[in-house]
Amino acid sequence: MLLGWRWGRCLPLGLRTHTTKAENVRVIYRGGPYMRKPYFYAAGACFVLAGLNFGFFIRDYFVWPLFPTDGAVPELARPSLRYTLAAGTVLFASLCGWYFVFAPSRMVTRLTVYPATGLLGIRTAAPSPSRLLPRAWTRRPFFERAGTVSAHDARERLVPLRDVYRLQGSAEGSEMQVWDELLQGPHRDAVPPAMRSRLTRFKLGASKYDQQDMLMLRVGASRLAFQLTARPDASSLAPVPPPRGLRGWWQRALRGATDWQAPRGYVASAAEQRAPRGGRSEPWFLDRAQFDQLFPLDASRYRKRT
Repeated sequence: MLLGWRWGRCLPLGLRTHTTKAENVRVIYRGGPYMRKPYFYAAGACFVLAGLNFGFFIRDYFVWPLFPTDGAVPELARPSLRYTLAAGTVLFASLCGWYFVFAPSRMVTRLTVYPATGLLGIRTAAPSPSRLLPRAWTRRPFFERAGTVSAHDARERLVPLRDVYRLQGSAEGSEMQVWDELLQGPHRDAVPPAMRSRLTRFKLGASKYDQQDMLMLRVGASRLAFQLTARPDASSLAPVPPPRGLRGWWQRALRGATDWQAPRGYVASAAEQRAPRGGRSEPWFLDRAQFDQLFPLDASRYRKRT
């Protein structure tokens, strides 16, 4: 079914429409950012403010040589050097701060398949900052490769389903990694025999690129990927206690909540209603194994390394 979606009909770019008919829409993933948005924005502001403060300090007090010898007295550097270093410091700090502001717009919180048009809806934790740019700029190929913004949701972008590949990670591999950690730890008795056999078979064909906490999706030739959390909580897989103490509190305070908002006019399928929900910030997949089949791994990135 999922592979039929990927290689089904895909309308030309000018004829694509965003359909919201219940029978044509299916949510296959829900999740949350690995860090809440206010923390990202606070970190970005700290970088910018620190860069400005340090830049002003360099402009007014930078001396040369930095480490005088033979009793030499440091002197204030010439203005051209001080202003150049100050501007470079502010620019570098601003770029670091911009990363934290931009990151939530690349963190996937929901994936929706629209089979009627062959599109994939990628909903992120924050709208793309490109919406603030003039329309003439956003029509350039660099911005169009990231998809077109949905008419009903500023946080959702529509991209051709057949152009989306996994850059790294695996939905099934993330789950197998948790089972493997349980098997190697003090809760090995909580792993059922059937899962041990499945884990053994999975390891025979898995690579190091499959067993990762995060999963990245690439759209066509775009150099910027979308990131989504894939690792489930061990307490939702087996009867083991959740993390407690400072570690458990930190995870609950840091991670963003799973996006359970439904698309416009959406009606959940029977399979989706049967799929169990995890914790507050735990990712949800309609089917992990079929998810990996729907988005095959882009092996060209690792061709020279393997």
